[in-house]
Amino acid sequence: MKETIDKLKILIKELESEHGSLLIFALFLREEPLEKWDIIISAKWLNSKEMSAYKIISSKLQEVLKDSELVQFSRIVLLEQDDPVVSFLLDLETIKNGGYKELSTEELSDKFGFAIKRAYLLRSHKN
Repeated sequence: MKETIDKLKILIKELESEHGSLLIFALFLREEPLEKWDIIISAKWLNSKEMSAYKIISSKLQEVLKDSELVQFSRIVLLEQDDPVVSFLLDLETIKNGGYKELSTEELSDKFGFAIKRAYLLRSHKN
C-alpha cells in the first residue's frame, strides 16, 4: 500500500496545482468481503452533485495508478466542506506537503457507525 499512497500523494499535488487546495483526502478500508478502499475527498472546488467533479478525480486516478492498483478502490466519496465528517477529520490532525497518517479505526468505526479495517489521512488542511 505504501507505493500506492506515494502515487496518491503525487495525485494530491497535481490536483491542488491544477484546481486549488484540498481540505480532506482520506482512504477508508471497510470491513467487507471484497476488501476495497473508499477515497474520501473534500475541496471548495469540488461539488458532490456534479458528475464533472467525479470525472476530474477518476481521470487523475487513472493517470497516476496502474490498473492493478485501481482495482483496490471501490468508490470516490466527495464531501461538501460543511459536512460534519470533514470537520471531524480536519480536527484529528493537520496533514500537508506529502505527509500521511494511519488513523485509529476503532474511533472512526464508532464515529461513522460502520466497521473500518484501516484508514489513512493523506491531506487534512484547513484553508
